Amino acid sequence: MPFNYRKSAGNISTRRSRGKKATQFKLGHKPKWTTSTEIHQPGVSSASSEAPKASKRLVRLTDKEARDSQFVRTTAGLAQADTLAYTLRPKPEKEEKTDCECDRNENFIVNNEKMLALIKDVHASGCKKPNMKMKVTRAGLCVYICVKCSYCGFNSQTLPMSDTIQTARGPPAGFLNYLVAMPVLKSKIGMDDVATVLTWLNIKAPCKQTFQKKFNDLGQAQTELSDKQLELNQDYVANVMKKAGFEPEVDIQFDVAYTCRPQGGCEKSTQSFGALVEHNTGQKLPLAIAMANKHCRKRYCRHDNCSKTFAAEASIASSERVLLHRSLDKVKDGPLAVRSITTDSGTQSAKAIRDYYELKKQTNHLKKQTATHYKCFVHKLRALERHVRAAKSDIKSIPKKYNKDEYMRKLASCLRCRVRIELERLRKQSCSDELFLRSAKFAIENIMHCFSGDHKMCKERSRVCTYRVTSSYKHLPYGEPLALQESDKKIILGNINKTFDATGLKEVAKLFNTNACESLNASVFHYAPKTSFYARNFAALCHSAVHTRSMGPSKSSMKVAER
Repeated sequence: MPFNYRKSAGNISTRRSRGKKATQFKLGHKPKWTTSTEIHQPGVSSASSEAPKASKRLVRLTDKEARDSQFVRTTAGLAQADTLAYTLRPKPEKEEKTDCECDRNENFIVNNEKMLALIKDVHASGCKKPNMKMKVTRAGLCVYICVKCSYCGFNSQTLPMSDTIQTARGPPAGFLNYLVAMPVLKSKIGMDDVATVLTWLNIKAPCKQTFQKKFNDLGQAQTELSDKQLELNQDYVANVMKKAGFEPEVDIQFDVAYTCRPQGGCEKSTQSFGALVEHNTGQKLPLAIAMANKHCRKRYCRHDNCSKTFAAEASIASSERVLLHRSLDKVKDGPLAVRSITTDSGTQSAKAIRDYYELKKQTNHLKKQTATHYKCFVHKLRALERHVRAAKSDIKSIPKKYNKDEYMRKLASCLRCRVRIELERLRKQSCSDELFLRSAKFAIENIMHCFSGDHKMCKERSRVCTYRVTSSYKHLPYGEPLALQESDKKIILGNINKTFDATGLKEVAKLFNTNACESLNASVFHYAPKTSFYARNFAALCHSAVHTRSMGPSKSSMKVAER
């Protein structure tokens, strides 16, 4: 603002200039302003849009409308379509007030002792004309009730209607809020399923924030209990081995499960789970577990101590090696020494085991400086059946009256069953691995002669053939002996030797399998379905499955509830 100085008066005049104020806009000029009440629409120029009315107020979009608006912007190919303008962002939803007058037809979950105490408190007032009103204060699924009488002025204390537990900070917490999250931890159902059931029962479910917080607390308790139980499992197996008169050396099996199986050129999986399970007892107890997770919900996190346990840029297919090393580290400090490790037919396992023991030899902290590596017997049998079925194009002498595909499918199944029974019976009769390997080689070479009707060497080499007693071929394709040429028989025998040659028989010398690990993996992904990603609580759900496998579902749930 200009000032006028009057030297004669000796003071400063603050009057406005009497000159005509300059206009800001010329005639015919339309200003291009935008107000907070105007929502910019793509493809529409601001000059052609009319000025908003003064009475029109901004209405924030809901969450659903905001997602649809973002989808429209992405479809239109706009720049920065992944971000929404302030006017398009959804209005944050506010929770309802926790205090309300209970005048609605609604159900509550109350404890009978707490309700009896409230009834006694109201009865002790002795009001002649009671006119009671009840005030309900919610804390998730738990409720606090206060009863007032407008006639006599009676006002009861605010009493909790459920059991409470003491927390590390703050007032006691309602026990129901923890129990309602227990099914999410111990079964396949999710939070939305629990909320749906409560809604059907006309019970107001806790908000998602409360539900998630209690579920996180339960997950932390479950993780601690599971870690202790795994140590107890190691002590139990070591004690059993000592009482049986053996050294505390254990045979273990290891397998890894992924949320989505890695494939060449495409990798969607971001989480994996691996477990060490013992062979020596009938319970097949898990001894150690490890998880790989690429997710973290924190915005600014160094990932020192959070849910992310695997680098985002690393391939999840390489997590098998990492999980095996982590699991072995948890066992090496315990009372057990690892005698052998059985894995599937993957190529990473042998090198991972060899590198682990070569690295640990320098420290001399291992009870056993090396461990024998075996491959799963069941996986080997699957490979045998697959190789035989793939050789159908090379077999030329199959009778024309039979379907070629069906004939090879039945033949592959017969060979798999015969090899399995032969090796299992030889393993029971053989005390040493050398005798087993020598007898297994002769038994496998005799299979094609036996299937073709030549039983000269069956009495000496086979533990399965019963032709001299039954004279039956009902186990073969179409109940008849094989009528194949010698060249075709050599092709089939060559496919058998691809899997069960001298090297292959050494890899399955103990006939160990990974069935216990496969069953545990199925339990883990029963609790944490592969259709969902659990950024924070994936480890808790894995520990829940392992703890349930160790103790049973009932005892495991009771331990978590007591904790």
